[in-house]
Amino acid sequence: MVVRALKTAKLALIGGLLIFSYFLAGLQHFVLTLPKKSGSAHPKTDGIVVITGGQQRLADGMSLLQNGSSRALLVSGVGHGVNKTILAEELGLDEQARTLLNCCVTLEFEAGDTRGNAMAAVKWATNNKFRSLRLVTANYHMPRAKYVFTSKMPEIGLYFWPVSPSDLTLETWWQKPDMIRLLAREYAKYMTETLRI
Repeated sequence: MVVRALKTAKLALIGGLLIFSYFLAGLQHFVLTLPKKSGSAHPKTDGIVVITGGQQRLADGMSLLQNGSSRALLVSGVGHGVNKTILAEELGLDEQARTLLNCCVTLEFEAGDTRGNAMAAVKWATNNKFRSLRLVTANYHMPRAKYVFTSKMPEIGLYFWPVSPSDLTLETWWQKPDMIRLLAREYAKYMTETLRI
């Protein structure tokens, strides 16, 4: 009886170590293959979608809009109580950029996750008869966002603009507990998303 229990415990330990090793190998591959910004915003798209979660994403989205890469921008997942005046202050926009913000940017408040962001983008694109979108989000979030957006809008041409957060140093990510947690959590979410039906 004791021998059988020890064998069962040993098998469980080996199984757990194998799963952990597989996860670590997958995480390493995930980090090493995170998308990098191409530096080119070509071709132009009908719209830009920024998924909230960092000021750099908004700044990049506004910069793309100002540079004529698109004619409209959707900011999806905006916190309640936030408005265009607050965003303009946070981004330090000049008068010309504020005018662009007021005329050509739509704030969306309902999305609470990536799937919600994608559904909001589909609705916005459909209402505006857009055929192409450029998605702006953090580089570590882009694999999951790309998977979800592509599955939700197969008829729309999608282009991607990954933003590298200033506090995310990929060369030394394994040395920082906060970065390990962030990337491991996002990798787990990505894996879970690809397994959803």
